[in-house]
Amino acid sequence: MTTKFHLSMTDDGHIAEGLLSGDNVVDITEANDLTEDVYVCYVVEDKRYDGDEHRENLISRHNIPVIPGRKNIKVKIIYDKIKENKRIAMRFDKSDESFLGFLAMASIKILLKLKII
Repeated sequence: MTTKFHLSMTDDGHIAEGLLSGDNVVDITEANDLTEDVYVCYVVEDKRYDGDEHRENLISRHNIPVIPGRKNIKVKIIYDKIKENKRIAMRFDKSDESFLGFLAMASIKILLKLKII
């Protein structure tokens, strides 16, 4: 069985939460658990996490959702686009260990850009 990795990071590059789920689990079902402890941040997620309830949940904790709208959405969503880490976003790595390793490198890259480390 393959797995999916769900990750939330704070706006300063710290990992807030990470979850592994089965490949057959719909991503939006993990969204609120993934971000329940995230406050006052930009929350960058892909369109698989798009949903009115989830957006409202994020906004209620003073977060700014950066989530593209799904194809069938009636009102176009304006959001910032981040395409820097395509390898992470597209999950090119097949093993969990390899994926988590590249995730760690992407996190370090972000922290170095922010001059936190």
